[in-house]
Amino acid sequence: MMESAQDVTEAPSSPFVRQIEIRLAQPTPRVRYEKGKPIKEPAPDMNRVIRALEDEVTAAVQQLYGPQTEVTFAAAKAGDIRFAGAFTEKPGVMRERVSEILGIAFDNLDLSGEET
Repeated sequence: MMESAQDVTEAPSSPFVRQIEIRLAQPTPRVRYEKGKPIKEPAPDMNRVIRALEDEVTAAVQQLYGPQTEVTFAAAKAGDIRFAGAFTEKPGVMRERVSEILGIAFDNLDLSGEET
């Protein structure tokens, strides 16, 4: 009985074989001055923006690259689109296509119906 114990539980396998991570740039808070006092203007809540964009962008990207492509969003200091896994297109072409999808989603973005 000198056999080593092995983990018999299997990690849940992900249905995704590749990933596209969309990093949205957080806007810099704007400051205006009234009567010599700085007043910060409200910036959009990035979590609300991501929730509003998530379904539309994910559906469009998965229609383009297949349902086995996971789409994730993150708020970051600088906007970027990152890829993990094997794709048939070059990253520059993919970045352009995903940017177009994201641009259309931003054009249709409506945050007025969501509550904070």
